[in-house]
Amino acid sequence: MSYWCHKHRHDDVEDQRAELNLKLRGHYQYYGRPTNFLALWRFYRAVERIWKKWLTSRTRGRSLTWPDFATLLERHPLLHPRITRLWASKGSQA
Repeated sequence: MSYWCHKHRHDDVEDQRAELNLKLRGHYQYYGRPTNFLALWRFYRAVERIWKKWLTSRTRGRSLTWPDFATLLERHPLLHPRITRLWASKGSQA
């Protein structure tokens, strides 16, 4: 994720958000098991930190503060973690 954010840090923020949401959705769909919610939440927070880091690096001399980043997230929200795959019941096994 860090490499992608680094490579695309000068793209439009809305385009970055749309692509990050696609990546997050795929991650949640693959790993979204009921016992994995904490790991999904940690992954989401890591993506936030990485995105903030690379958005900060595109400005010279002015750091993107966490309050400013929170405002940016209000306008361009990232998908929050969610459980997408419930455990299969015993009767549905093939």
